[in-house]
Amino acid sequence: MASIVWSVLSIALIIGVGWVARRAGALGPEAAGSLASVTYWVASPAMLFHAIVSTGTSGVFGAPLAVAAASGAGTALLFVAVARLVLHLTRGETTLGAMASSLNNGAYIGIPIAVYVLGDASAVVPILVFQLGFFTPMFFVLAELAGSGQRPSARGIATVIARNPMVIAAACGFLFSAAGWSMPTLLEVSTSMLGAAAPPMILLSFGAALMDRRTASDDAGVPAIACAVVAKLAVQPAIACGVGMLLGLTGPALMSVTIMAALPSAQNAYIAATRARAGERIAQGTVLVTTFASLPVVVGIAAIFHACGVVS
Repeated sequence: MASIVWSVLSIALIIGVGWVARRAGALGPEAAGSLASVTYWVASPAMLFHAIVSTGTSGVFGAPLAVAAASGAGTALLFVAVARLVLHLTRGETTLGAMASSLNNGAYIGIPIAVYVLGDASAVVPILVFQLGFFTPMFFVLAELAGSGQRPSARGIATVIARNPMVIAAACGFLFSAAGWSMPTLLEVSTSMLGAAAPPMILLSFGAALMDRRTASDDAGVPAIACAVVAKLAVQPAIACGVGMLLGLTGPALMSVTIMAALPSAQNAYIAATRARAGERIAQGTVLVTTFASLPVVVGIAAIFHACGVVS
């Protein structure tokens, strides 16, 4: 449990470093956007490609993957319904809010939680495969379309998909994995190094942007942020638990998929919002709140499963 706390505190510290660097002038007004751009075009695609090739696709297509897909898609659709019918958000805000409410921070928080709470590092693999291979690239494409302000067309969607670095990286990763190819040492080392740069750059960019945007004081954004936070930390775990039960999961396996669904929002939601220049306050606020609120939620879920005798 201490390792999970340290993981969360480390993320908070790096965000704080970005904030201090921006306030002190070490990072200029355009720094957050520049860091986000490098992450989007270089570091994140490298991490995505390396993760897919390293993880592989065999052995992950089962109930946990189905739960990850159903809970993520279900939560996003519910947020879209509330955003459009109740909150009356714009298309861009709705898209980025749906992304923030359903995309899990599987790589940075999910791994230590899988290891130290569930005792099984493989618990996070289905989420990583689903999100890195499909959900994340899809949302980046939707965010770019929403940010353009143009009405989507088949040709426009195809163009955005074809030039999206996340989609290209995912396609190349699945091609390598499906063909059974092994990465040359040079490619493996370089993509690993570039991919390792993505998390700190995302967090530094996030912290620097906090100097210029005060999400909590923006009354117009509070209902949307609150809706996204509730969807992420309450609705998504509930859907995961229900779908898991329908698929016959019990005991530790059921607790595992439920806890994995309660991970905080991925920082990629903020990167996508920055790229699209839409829904930035919603993405930023949701990522920030869920990052700090997810730990007690995860602990609470584990306590409920133990108290109900589902796990010993």
